Amino acid sequence: MPEKSVREMSDAERRHHSLSARVFHATLVGAAVLGLVMLLIGLGLYSNALIGRYTGDAFALSRYAALSISRTPDASELAEEVMSVYRGLDGEMREKTGTAEYRMLFADAEKSETYRTLLPFLRSFCESGDVYDVYLAMYDRENSALVYFVDPDQNAETKFHPGEWEHVERAEVERFLSWNGEGRLYDIGNTDKYGWMCSAGVPIRNERGEVTAFVLVDVMLENVAAGMKNFVLQYTLALLLVTTLVAVFQAKKMEKTMVRPLNGIAAAAESYVRDKQAGKNVEEHFARLNIRTGDEIENLSHVMADMERDLTGYEEDLMDAVAEKERIGAELALAAGIQAHLLPNIFPPFPDRDEFAIFATMEPAKEVGGDFYDFFMVGEDHLAVVVADVSGKGVPAALFSMIAKTMLKTQAQTHLDPALALSEVNASLSENNEEDMFVTAWLGILRISTGELTYADAGHEKLLLRQDGVWRFLPKNGGAALAMFTPEDLSCMDEKYRFRNNTIRLGPGDAIFQYTDGVTEAADADNGLFGDERLLAAVNGAPSAQPEELLPYVRARIEDFVRGAPQFDDITMLSLQMR
Repeated sequence: MPEKSVREMSDAERRHHSLSARVFHATLVGAAVLGLVMLLIGLGLYSNALIGRYTGDAFALSRYAALSISRTPDASELAEEVMSVYRGLDGEMREKTGTAEYRMLFADAEKSETYRTLLPFLRSFCESGDVYDVYLAMYDRENSALVYFVDPDQNAETKFHPGEWEHVERAEVERFLSWNGEGRLYDIGNTDKYGWMCSAGVPIRNERGEVTAFVLVDVMLENVAAGMKNFVLQYTLALLLVTTLVAVFQAKKMEKTMVRPLNGIAAAAESYVRDKQAGKNVEEHFARLNIRTGDEIENLSHVMADMERDLTGYEEDLMDAVAEKERIGAELALAAGIQAHLLPNIFPPFPDRDEFAIFATMEPAKEVGGDFYDFFMVGEDHLAVVVADVSGKGVPAALFSMIAKTMLKTQAQTHLDPALALSEVNASLSENNEEDMFVTAWLGILRISTGELTYADAGHEKLLLRQDGVWRFLPKNGGAALAMFTPEDLSCMDEKYRFRNNTIRLGPGDAIFQYTDGVTEAADADNGLFGDERLLAAVNGAPSAQPEELLPYVRARIEDFVRGAPQFDDITMLSLQMR
């Protein structure tokens, strides 16, 4: 169902879709988005500060406890004794951790004087605020486990006896065992058993400097979540209040400074349209508004007033421009028709000659183009064939192409030597070439009785040859574009820029295919080019086609590639086959 116009809306709908309502809604949304961003930033800073405090306290406590414990060599001996028994267990026995049978293996350690001394010492640290546990343990890198030595936890369900262990994350193991002594050593994790918790620690070393244990401090982080929840609640309430007040204030301000002046301009525009439709020559629709906002809206009212005063003159100029465009369009259509009729367009062109078949097409990108082709008999035994492309497009290229076409035909009829003919045309076109236009051209002269084709190239595309049912590109052999260099310039340049003849022999069924760069440079919507490889694949897709069948086939392959993208260059193709 089509949307209603503003005129078809009810008053309630107009108010709902009014600029004031949009400003109010936009202000609410903008303030809400800004508030949400600030909330996320505030939450990040707040949680980072809280976590920093907890990790700092836990690390300081573990460092203090480690300093006290390290003065007692027996702590390292206890750790080494427990780890010695632990490492001697096989996997099956190790999995029995927490059982009476398992604890019996470490009974000597639990009965030792060192254990009984460290237990109350570590327990004294657990009385501090948010500290959950302070204990002595060691990480087992091979099994990603934490092996306990002394755990003062008084809860029987969570207490670990000497030698008992629990799985920990590999990252935590690597972080603690690889610590270089710089910064704080801690890990924050969330487990089903403990919830969010921070574990900080300091290593204990033996007399050889080897790490034998860690004094670890666990701190619960429930207070962080509770603090964040209170922060979000208070911030959200404040945001709702401030956003509503700002939106109301902004909507009232915009009503006065923007909505009313814009509505006045809209009403003046409607009045102007009605007067124009009624044929009334009434002026000053916008000048009478008297808007004094001092901003772009006031400037808009002045611009509209000036536009209204000048529009009559603009309308007259527009009518003249439309008439001129129609005249030019008609002339271009006539020129396109003339150009089309100047190219051979009746096929077969030589009904009385059955030794060969020839077919050609030219599609200009604009009304008229710079591409052209030509073919004509020179005597009874020679056929001249031309395919050329003038630089540029439109009328200038079309005019230049007709001059070049006439010169090429004259020289080909005079000289049965393509290279000499191109040289003579180049000399003529390069004189007084102030527009710096040039022509790429291919000129071939076929001796019909022998099938010998002599051709010369003036900067044109590579020739395609079909022999034994297979199409292939022939290598280029020199030749600069016509009118690009004067004969004097060419005489001083490398041989590759000079015109030279090439000869091939066409047997029965052999064919050539020549074209302009509009074929290989046909582009799709992504600016990909049709290119030489796709052209070669296209002609080989119809290896036995006659010329009048081959050209439409190749054109269809180009259309399949460009998928409706606009044509930017003239497309010209010609095929000659010996019978």
